Amino acid sequence: MLNFKGRPIGKALFIAVTAVLLLSLAACSVPSGSAGATRAPESSSTATETSSDAGVGAETETSPAAAAESAPAEPEYGGVFTISMTSQQTGFDSALFNYGGTSHLKQTANTLIEGDWTKGPTGEHLADFDNSTPPITVSKGALAESWEIIGDDTIIYHIRKGVHFGLNPDSEASRLVNGRELTGADVAYSIRRQFNVEPTAPVPNAHTYARLTPEEFPTNIELVDDWTVKITTQPGYVGAVFYWISGMTGIFAPEVVQKYGDLSDVLNDVGTGPYFLTDFVDNSAMTFKRNDNYWETDPMGPGLGNQLPYLDEVKYLVLPDLSTQLSAFRVGKVDYMRNISLDNFKELSTSNPELKYARIAGQPSGIALRSDNPDLPWYDVKVRQAIQMGIDRQALIKDYYGGEAEMIGYPANASQLLKTLGAYREFESLPAEVQELFVYNPEKAKQMLAEAGYPNGFTIQVILQGSQIDLASILQNQLASIGVNLDLQVKETAVYLSISNGRTHEQAIFVDGFGGTPAAFHHHRPTDHVNTAMIDDPVVNDMIDEFNKYFMIDDTKSWPLIGDSTPYVLEQAWYLVMPAPYTYTMWWPWVKNYSGEYALGSGHFYNFTKYIWIDQALKASMGY
Repeated sequence: MLNFKGRPIGKALFIAVTAVLLLSLAACSVPSGSAGATRAPESSSTATETSSDAGVGAETETSPAAAAESAPAEPEYGGVFTISMTSQQTGFDSALFNYGGTSHLKQTANTLIEGDWTKGPTGEHLADFDNSTPPITVSKGALAESWEIIGDDTIIYHIRKGVHFGLNPDSEASRLVNGRELTGADVAYSIRRQFNVEPTAPVPNAHTYARLTPEEFPTNIELVDDWTVKITTQPGYVGAVFYWISGMTGIFAPEVVQKYGDLSDVLNDVGTGPYFLTDFVDNSAMTFKRNDNYWETDPMGPGLGNQLPYLDEVKYLVLPDLSTQLSAFRVGKVDYMRNISLDNFKELSTSNPELKYARIAGQPSGIALRSDNPDLPWYDVKVRQAIQMGIDRQALIKDYYGGEAEMIGYPANASQLLKTLGAYREFESLPAEVQELFVYNPEKAKQMLAEAGYPNGFTIQVILQGSQIDLASILQNQLASIGVNLDLQVKETAVYLSISNGRTHEQAIFVDGFGGTPAAFHHHRPTDHVNTAMIDDPVVNDMIDEFNKYFMIDDTKSWPLIGDSTPYVLEQAWYLVMPAPYTYTMWWPWVKNYSGEYALGSGHFYNFTKYIWIDQALKASMGY
């Protein structure tokens, strides 16, 4: 029997798995206990470098702003932290929509397990927490104080006592729950509803149907007592079920669902998180206020033991236009931005040299080719490989990304943690026949197309949205040289998302965000809506089954399987994946106790806000 305690993780497993991490990162990790300082993350590991003129893999530099940073200060309460978003989230009920897309829940709710803040860049830096799926060695219990994995088919969660639902006196739904204590019954109910097996609250269109196979559904969800929930799975699928229930399932009060039918009205949201929602303006803004009865305390640094959160408010601003986002950030209306390109990073560093930043291993974009229709030319793997060879990735790295990109960022991106765990494969380590596919060779590409019966090429209809047009146009020009014409069909964002989520594109669709959650194998599972290439490959399916045996149970056995699968996956060329650019996260110096984190858990975007604080005197002294 494996026994994992919520925090710390079982000592024997933790030491065995993290020994390699500590040896690899010791020379560049941030010392624990210094979390109260606002430091630029360039003093951390190579996953968050900060030299604007450094090449990929260059040595870390310390910016002048970081060098001038004072010693850690005592955290203070109060202030507002504002985040800009390009669009409003697509849904509000995590039983109906992907947990990662229900952004408000990262402020108002908790999952059973989440990333351990003390293991991130502000702490020991064993993980950068810009990647969506942290391994078990850098995770901790949240609503589950501890858990057990028994055999290959049983999970037992021990629910944390003393956790209360937030009480917003201005919310009818919140008053209904009245700040009562969370129990195992709430957890069991929420899990049953997530998998559409709660008889009092059926969810026939549950999101799990779009992401998981029938084998990955639990076979039984049992409330053992008020503080214990037992999950039974099909043999061999305990890891997959554990992943989904632990980090992708929102926990709610049953009485709210019973009164309102579902949680689609965001103003009826009631959770156990550090904040509760007080204002929502459709396609404009969300405002969250501090939950004074939140259960968690600061786990490290000068604020060790302090009641969380520190902030009075968190705000989400919907700013679809990038130039508007940059302008708002430049004048201090927004405190933080991520996914900043190299050009915009350089401009911001010049106009606002006081800004802090982290250089992040990014996720590539690319084109998903439907591989399930034998009438399409690229049903033939040789045709797909020929198209790959018609893309000049070396030129893209040099000219489009300014040298700031990795050749390979899929199926796993080049974060330091994924490298250390064996999930990422360097381009140079790939077999020669796989490397060849990523070296521009238009003559051989044309020869291969002719041998496959397409001497005059063909047209690929590609669905995309406006933000993807620049890169897609470059690919269009490159592939024209081998006789492959990309018919780019630009759609409004809502239409694009509908097509993408429904996988209703007829031929191909442009996709962002490969490699960020490699552990989930989302882009390869036959029934997963993210599998926009419509892959159903027996070799990959066997890989996924093997991975599921160990995922979130034994990091030393699960994550290396992703690296092992990389040559085969790349050789199949289901996705025309571009180089993976490095991007930048930037924030104002008044944002303290922060080093570039994004997601402390699978889909837990922006849930770091409970740990940070605002130096309001510094902000005022800077004229903001």
